[in-house]
Amino acid sequence: MLHAVEDPDRFVVEGLTLGYRQGRAEWDIGRHEIVCVGEATTESPTGEDWLICLITDVHGTWLEASLYSPGRNDALQWLSNALNSSMEVKLAHAPPFRSRVMWPPEMKERPLFEYQVSPLRRAFSRGLRRLGFSGRGGVQTVHPGVLDYLWRNRNLIEPR
Repeated sequence: MLHAVEDPDRFVVEGLTLGYRQGRAEWDIGRHEIVCVGEATTESPTGEDWLICLITDVHGTWLEASLYSPGRNDALQWLSNALNSSMEVKLAHAPPFRSRVMWPPEMKERPLFEYQVSPLRRAFSRGLRRLGFSGRGGVQTVHPGVLDYLWRNRNLIEPR
């Protein structure tokens, strides 16, 4: 009996749409659905700990995808063209619980997320993972400064 091999996660660029496929979880998004773009690092036992995050509304709803996935460069190029702004990633080897805004330009380099993680766990999470200890997930929310910016500029950024 043959078993279907699950497709690996990957980005898919199809004209005016950027997509991400990961097993049964998938998403597709158009330029006008994106209100903010950033990257983040997490604490993941599977190694998928470097993510691109696309905020889709002023309430802080987001989609995410692993930046280790095939098609990453095509996805970043698509975002750069769609948003008319260079999408340069910088957190490839950063410790867990780091984030930064990549777009819009007015918010660039500010933290994208706020994490509720104890300072001790934040400081030692990478070393503990190497020893085989996986920590409990922290609480991650879009940073209040980003939400404030999105809310104040909602007439300019929300899809019509």
